[in-house]
Amino acid sequence: MIRDLESKIVYLEDLLQRVASEILANVLYEKTSPSNLWANSAEIINAIRKVSEEIKEGMLILKPDRAPSIKRAFRAFAQPINMFEETLKKPTESPYSSSKQALEQLRKAVTGSQEFIEMAKEVAKNPSRYILEILKLKEVYEAKEYISKVSVPDAVFARLEFLNKNMEILKHRISNLEQAVQELLRQIDRVQEEISKFQRSRQET
Repeated sequence: MIRDLESKIVYLEDLLQRVASEILANVLYEKTSPSNLWANSAEIINAIRKVSEEIKEGMLILKPDRAPSIKRAFRAFAQPINMFEETLKKPTESPYSSSKQALEQLRKAVTGSQEFIEMAKEVAKNPSRYILEILKLKEVYEAKEYISKVSVPDAVFARLEFLNKNMEILKHRISNLEQAVQELLRQIDRVQEEISKFQRSRQET
């Protein structure tokens, strides 16, 4: 999972570099219609959305204790990306002005992406200790699954049977740990919701 997250971070960086060089650096896009700008950017924008969402989910799994800051960094990055599309698709009497406004949102997303990317790199480098243990246990279990399909001598098979029983115990512990992580994420969401309610009530008074 960590290697997968790292590869997605590299992919996102590559996509953002392409946006900067192929779209933002092309002054002709400032003078094109919103529909034409979206037609030429939709594929890469959707790819950025998809991989950034996957990165966010990977971060939440590897570092659930940082869920609020991860979600905040993701929203800060994703919002101008969404505004770029919304601006281009919104009816307007000044199409060229809309294209310029949309490009400003896209420029904001690219320049502001560093916080999200740096956080993702830090999570990949330093995942939560107990999550790392879960991943190690999964690797051991998957190795057991592979070994069970290989033809081996009886003496070795007997030892593998003993190992298999221990792997079942580990599998059960992995399941319990994963449930604990999910429950922790749910509790964090509840706390965030209560904080939001409190902040709204303070603003109303």
